[in-house]
Amino acid sequence: MINNLHIPIMANEVLSLIDNKNNLSILDCTFGGGGHSKKFLEKGHHVIAIDQDENANIIAKKLKKKFPNFFFYKSNFKNFDLLDLDKKKFNLVLLDLGFSSNQLADSDIGLSFKENSKLNMNYLGGDLNAYKIINYYEKDELQRVFKIYGEINQAEKLAKYIIQQRSLKKINTNFEFINVLRDSGVNFRSKKIHFATKAFQALRIESNSELENLKIFLKNIHIFLDINAYLAIISFHSLEDRIVKNYFRENRIKKNKNFQNNKNWGFEILTKKPLIASKTEVLENNRARSAKLRVGRFIN
Repeated sequence: MINNLHIPIMANEVLSLIDNKNNLSILDCTFGGGGHSKKFLEKGHHVIAIDQDENANIIAKKLKKKFPNFFFYKSNFKNFDLLDLDKKKFNLVLLDLGFSSNQLADSDIGLSFKENSKLNMNYLGGDLNAYKIINYYEKDELQRVFKIYGEINQAEKLAKYIIQQRSLKKINTNFEFINVLRDSGVNFRSKKIHFATKAFQALRIESNSELENLKIFLKNIHIFLDINAYLAIISFHSLEDRIVKNYFRENRIKKNKNFQNNKNWGFEILTKKPLIASKTEVLENNRARSAKLRVGRFIN
């Protein structure tokens, strides 16, 4: 039995986009614990949700019993355009790029540095995981992962130290890896966050191809947006947010009503700066502190 710990991030801000609108078609591309989808369904909207996680699939089956206008597809969000969806155009598409609290609490996935578990961090069931990266990547590969995905200035120094330590003994668990980080002599510039945060982020991004999946999603999502539909994306670190910001900028509608991308579609950017969670929400759910919401209205 699943203990659903998930709390949807910035739900009120997302719902405010569709206040006083009825019978909308909504695509929730990252169902997770179902928090956003449930709120949409309670407002009477038609919801299609996607998630690759098996626990999400189980939660979705329970939700379906209560809401007949809910449909779930077990898939990675990047493949949404390959699914035989019962609707082809949506009034709102939501992509929440955070992993759910259920995934964070799952010791088999091992996303948390607060509890010991086997090195994994792959929540999509793929072949690559943190153990393989740490113990088998060459120095240049390790340096790339930590510099680009962790934005760690001394990535080369860290890569060399990891290779030195794994030559003595394989690095098997989260706590063993944290000890390596602690003893590496690398300055993680971590006064406000746990010093292991950026390194864990880098391993998670690499293990799950997070940034590449986002780019694949953005390439085709406009085809599924109805006129005046909202595309809302919640990101949780600067690398994701930069991709989303640039996507909206490159596809915005200009003041002369022409489209920046020289195509017949674009977005009115509704968030010149990303929305962030309220102080009240952050107090209630600490995971909301790094969330950034960007929204565009589709013009065709």
